[in-house]
Amino acid sequence: MARSSVQPQSTLGRPQTKVRLPLGWFWPLFWSGLMVGSGILGLWALAWLTRIPPLPDCDEVTAASADGDRLICAQSALRVGSAKSLIQAVQLAAHYTPTHPFYTETQPVLVESSERLLDKATQKMHEGDLATATEWAEQIPLDTPLRDTAQSKIWDWQQEWKQGQELENSIDQAIAARDWGAADNALRRLKLLSSDYWVGTRHSELQQAKQLEATAWSQLEQARGLANTGNPDNLGQALVIAQRINLTSQAWHEAQEEVDRWSQNLLLYSFQRWELGDVEGAIAAVQKVPPDPTLAPEAQDLIQFSHATRLAQQAQQDSPGYLQLFQLMEAIRAAERIPEKSSFYETAQASMAAWQAELEDLQKLQFANNVASLRQGWAYDYATDLAWQVELERPRRLQAQTLIAHWQDEIERIQDRPFLMRARALAQKATIPALESAIAEARNVALGRALRIDAQTLIADWLDQIEIIQDQPILTQANQLAGEDKLREAIAVAEQIQGDRALHGQAQAMIKDWTRTIQIEEDSPILEKAKSLAYSGSLTAAIDRAAQIAPGRALYGDAQNAIELWEAERAYIWQLEAEEAAAEAAAEADPPETFNTPGNAPNGEPITQPPPPPIGN
Repeated sequence: MARSSVQPQSTLGRPQTKVRLPLGWFWPLFWSGLMVGSGILGLWALAWLTRIPPLPDCDEVTAASADGDRLICAQSALRVGSAKSLIQAVQLAAHYTPTHPFYTETQPVLVESSERLLDKATQKMHEGDLATATEWAEQIPLDTPLRDTAQSKIWDWQQEWKQGQELENSIDQAIAARDWGAADNALRRLKLLSSDYWVGTRHSELQQAKQLEATAWSQLEQARGLANTGNPDNLGQALVIAQRINLTSQAWHEAQEEVDRWSQNLLLYSFQRWELGDVEGAIAAVQKVPPDPTLAPEAQDLIQFSHATRLAQQAQQDSPGYLQLFQLMEAIRAAERIPEKSSFYETAQASMAAWQAELEDLQKLQFANNVASLRQGWAYDYATDLAWQVELERPRRLQAQTLIAHWQDEIERIQDRPFLMRARALAQKATIPALESAIAEARNVALGRALRIDAQTLIADWLDQIEIIQDQPILTQANQLAGEDKLREAIAVAEQIQGDRALHGQAQAMIKDWTRTIQIEEDSPILEKAKSLAYSGSLTAAIDRAAQIAPGRALYGDAQNAIELWEAERAYIWQLEAEEAAAEAAAEADPPETFNTPGNAPNGEPITQPPPPPIGN
């Protein structure tokens, strides 16, 4: 307890002592810090010395800027390659004297940028922009290598442009004067220019303009010729042709008054036909009159009614469809616009009632056709019931009957298709019992049914297969006999196949081939013997021997060719013998003088020739 009462002395009252580092650590730390600072300073100095100087702002560089900045910006602009950049490159690279330190570096930039700028200017000229091409080419400064070339090109362009404009004016004048020959001549001269703009673009445009005008004037002259006949039909045809004339052509501007006059005349004729009760003739005539808002109301009503009639007629020409529905509805709407005070109102109302009835029938048939498109039996039945609702006196009755007949055929196909499917499945075994069962199944398709022809075709094919199965052993046996050189027996076996059997044609081809082989074997010795006689000189005997080969035999053609050759050879020999005999007879009748001639011996006696050896005949 006494020990625990001893209190430790407080350190607050003690004097604090400073910690001192040994002097041995100071100098190493000092020199290390100095080395590190020197290294950092050296690295900074090296980075400052090797840093890339900032590039100049080429948008601000002008001809008065520093030489180095101008060179750098000229090279940069050359790399960009646009027309604006090339102009800048040319302007910045110019005006360096040969004594300038940068001269050798600026000249390639100046030449290349000038060449590329001239190429772009030339391309612009070929595109038809002469002003821009000239402006670019003139940017090449004075006292630069391509200045003279640029000025020469500008002069050539301007001269060609002047020539092209003169030819264009002459073409326009020739077209206006309808002098097509002069226009073609000027077009050919325009083709000789070098600019793509004149040779390609403008030539094509002017050629089209000339062709358009030539066609338009031809159509106008044709229309005038028809209209001048005074025949209403020809007048209507003239209006039809006139409406084809291009509205931008000069011919159309001249034809407008004539077309208006022809239209009025045709309208008068239409009114006359209407008054005479010829409604169809009036409508047929007025349908050729072009629309014109300045026409009288009566004329407008007649044209409106003819338009409605034409739409209704178009709807009647085709099978039911949405287009026909639209045409009928448009015809009804057009007839409804004819006012009550019009002379054509009653006729339009009567026609509209008929068109409305036709529209109702057409809607029924279209709905029935949509139902039938499901291609199911019940759908065809329902569609048929709908089509039967079109009564006998209705205009769409014929189309309804056509659709009903078609749907009935489809119903029969659906009903009879299972017979053919089962028949095909049975026939796949390709045995005689299976094929006979397939034939019996296919015969369930009765006469007059839609699939009757298909069934008969399959039956005929399966009957042929049965005959092939039955007769194939006969052909196989015949082939075996032929392989054993028993050709006559093979022929006898193959002839068992009758003419109405499926393999009859194949059997006959084999018989023909074997018969030919037999005939060749039989007649070859005769022909060889004849040739042997001919080689030995017995031509007559050879001919007689070869003639033993009768017509129709395999070697008959060869024998006849040989006989023809030998007869010609024999005739030639006989001719030589006859000439020789005649010469001998003449010599005996008038003996020659016995003096030394080319035909006499030296002593004057005639030289006697030995007689020719006998030649076989």
